[in-house]
Amino acid sequence: MAATTNPFTFRCWPVGDKGPKDMGEFITRINAERGGFRNVVQADLRQEISVEETDVMDVDEASDSEDDDSEALEADKSYSAINAREELLMDLEAAHQSTMLCLDFISLLSSKVPPPPNMQKSAKTWAGDTVSPVVKEIVGISTIGATKLKTSGYNEKREEEDLAVATGWRIGSGINVQTNIDSAAEKLEKELALETKYWDDILAVSDNGWAVGPLPHEPHTLGVRFGFAESAAEFKNSSIAPLRRNDDGSVRLEIGRVGRGFQRVRVTRKENGIIVDQSPLPGKIPDDAPLQERVLEARNTAFHQELWYEINREARTLLSADIYADSSSVTWRLPSGAEIIFTLEDLDEPENTHENVTNAQFSCTAQSILMQFLLFQGHRQNYNRRTTMTQVPNRVALQQPYSILRVLITNAGFFRECQVMSDYLEDLVGTMKRAGISTASLKSLTQPVTPPQLQNGSRRNPKMELNFINYLVGRLESAYELTITPDIKLFPRGRPIVIPFPALLFCVSLTPFSPNSAVENNSLNGTGGNASIVTELFRSGEQSDGPPNPLESLYPPADPARDPYKSAREAIHYIQKATSRALALKLAEETSKQLGKPDIGIAPTARSPASITDGKDIEAQVHISKDAIGRLVLSLDAYYLVGKKPAARSWSWKASGEDANGETIAAVLAKVIQGQVY
Repeated sequence: MAATTNPFTFRCWPVGDKGPKDMGEFITRINAERGGFRNVVQADLRQEISVEETDVMDVDEASDSEDDDSEALEADKSYSAINAREELLMDLEAAHQSTMLCLDFISLLSSKVPPPPNMQKSAKTWAGDTVSPVVKEIVGISTIGATKLKTSGYNEKREEEDLAVATGWRIGSGINVQTNIDSAAEKLEKELALETKYWDDILAVSDNGWAVGPLPHEPHTLGVRFGFAESAAEFKNSSIAPLRRNDDGSVRLEIGRVGRGFQRVRVTRKENGIIVDQSPLPGKIPDDAPLQERVLEARNTAFHQELWYEINREARTLLSADIYADSSSVTWRLPSGAEIIFTLEDLDEPENTHENVTNAQFSCTAQSILMQFLLFQGHRQNYNRRTTMTQVPNRVALQQPYSILRVLITNAGFFRECQVMSDYLEDLVGTMKRAGISTASLKSLTQPVTPPQLQNGSRRNPKMELNFINYLVGRLESAYELTITPDIKLFPRGRPIVIPFPALLFCVSLTPFSPNSAVENNSLNGTGGNASIVTELFRSGEQSDGPPNPLESLYPPADPARDPYKSAREAIHYIQKATSRALALKLAEETSKQLGKPDIGIAPTARSPASITDGKDIEAQVHISKDAIGRLVLSLDAYYLVGKKPAARSWSWKASGEDANGETIAAVLAKVIQGQVY
């Protein structure tokens, strides 16, 4: 084959020789390709040259075979083009023949039809121009004809009838349109009345302060939110109900699980299995009640359902307080043997046959109202925490149950223990007065209603209002001033704490307590250390300028910050012992002054720490105890010698009127010291 020529008119820039330029480059290339001159052998070079020549010959033969294949391919392409041309020409010829046959048929058919008046040529002349000569000679002109199968019966009478029918249809259509418009107007009027009734109820609900708006999952449906924004997530997200329209235009309140059923939490008190007190239940509202009343009832039901939920949560943490929970009730067993039972009941008819409010402090009605108030106060605290707290609070602290049952336990214990303390102090003062201690007196102390924050005249804010409510709820206290002598006074005080555990703490101070002891640190749902709470609750006032209380050195009370009294009986035990020592000191001083014997004084002995001696062989002991039936008794036990034999005698005084022959304890002690009793 002839050598192929280069079709390009422009050539690349000439490339320089690839051989080494100098001896250094040559040596470097030998070292890189051969690994040094030692590996360059003449036999290897000749073999490489022969291999390169063989590869060139193979490439030439391959190029020749490729040229032969390309020529065969070009021949096949030429043959295919010729066949395609022949097929196209045959198709064109067939189409031409079919067209000519159609033209001959139509021309013969039209030769029988008379031409229109405005045509100059006849049908035969027109057909003769279009029919092929072969068909014209074989068949001839006007040999094919066509006629109508049916003639039209349309005339003027039929036209008038059709016009009358069309006019009737128009009139009927107008009447139908008027009828449809009247029915649509009537339907629109009824729909307007139904919508007016529906929206009147909706506006009445909105005007009462309820949040009305589209549902989150159904934006085209109107709903009302009847729950509380600060309630638990289980109730906050479910306290919304759609407001759908009934067929009569009234609003149908579709309530889900939360708020359904008209329920209330009920408190029942049982003694020996018999109901003695029970919180009342309101009646069920009728189904046709106004919408705002139904929404309010749904809100109240949701509130009590959340209250029941929180009571069950808290009951699981109060097993040590004898509170037990099951699926249908929560039972609180009191120390007296009675039971307080909390249940969630459905509303039917008003029922208050067992309501008993003779003891307002412990009545089931009061406890039910207090529980509702505590839950509402918990909502307020959540709102205050959410709107004022700058840092993210501890999640565990936010998930703690509300202090509802704890407050009930604390209040019940407070009234019970304070009654014990009051009865004892009254009996003690009465007994001392019966024994001739005219300086004995008892005075009940109360805290001011206004909390310390509002006394300073500071600006009020929502947090201060919240603390003020906590102060009013948690300001239960029992404070007394027990005067034995003008120089010896005792100040018992008891206050409940809720957090971290429900308890009632007592403290006995020898100086008056500070009137500004804060209660808000013992928040209903707050946190804090027990030591700081107790220190703040029992903070004493400033020392007076008068003489010190002799009990500071004789028998001091326990430190309230470290070891407060856990019950009224522990505080009573100290008061009883301190009063015995104070009376012994008072009697010793008065008798020593009366008889002119400076040796008379108090000296703790093995028999009693409140012993009065004359420095020789006479000893008198002052005791305060209870007799077999629980009455308080003040006794003076004398120990002396008759000759060389020991002897003893006792005198007692009771608040009920029984005393030592009408004598005072000071007169009896003077006789004992003078030896006039034997």
